[in-house]
Amino acid sequence: MALTILCFLGLLAFSQAGLLNPLNFDPRIVNGEDARVGEIPYQVSLQQKYDSFHFCGGSVLSTYYVITAAHCVQGKTATSIKVVAASINLKQPQLTNDVTQIRIHEKYNPNDSWLNDIALLQVRNPFIKSATLQFVPLPPSNHVVNPNDVAVVSGWGRLWQGGPTTEKLQRVNIVIADQTYCRNKYTSMGYNVHPTQVCAYDPRVEKGSCHGDSGGPLTVGGKLTGLVSWANGCASTSYPTVYTRVASYIDWIEANSYV
Repeated sequence: MALTILCFLGLLAFSQAGLLNPLNFDPRIVNGEDARVGEIPYQVSLQQKYDSFHFCGGSVLSTYYVITAAHCVQGKTATSIKVVAASINLKQPQLTNDVTQIRIHEKYNPNDSWLNDIALLQVRNPFIKSATLQFVPLPPSNHVVNPNDVAVVSGWGRLWQGGPTTEKLQRVNIVIADQTYCRNKYTSMGYNVHPTQVCAYDPRVEKGSCHGDSGGPLTVGGKLTGLVSWANGCASTSYPTVYTRVASYIDWIEANSYV
């Protein structure tokens, strides 16, 4: 549940969209716009089953699987989570599915800059494709993105750091950050940026993910390039948000998305 943002007044564990500690963060898309019906048909909301509280994002991967960040579901039980899909307004959920199993990467390490921050959720009922529900396209394992490639991030996180939440799905265009720049920015704070992570932001305007967006999709060219993981603050123009690089985990995804 959270994109861990480094609101660095002490290491916060963020749990929804990428602050420096994914477990306490609840981010939302900053300076985005309402997504249109069917525009991001793989986006899902992960919610607590007992009170419908949205805590993270994710994407429909296949008939029985959702892909999200490990920090979103670490310590949770499958029976406590439901998935809302095919929806752009959380007040008007179109499809709800129960989670039956959580598969967290066996080498997930929140103590090493949320290394291997990836998880799969198996659901009870099959996802059936429609105009508002599609499977997210995965990149090939050798997929390369370059600095300034345009990316799209989406979610129901906060509209700005400490700001209000939203029922309407938000999306925003940002760009892939130079990996060396991103790594150097966080090294100076004592954090690692691994090759299995990719960074994105807008260096001019505060745009991007915030609390509540963790686990949600970052796409480039329509392919799932990243999962919202952690960052220093929401939508910073200086500190890119760090995402799990999906191309690095294609073999793991294929090996673990069985019924």
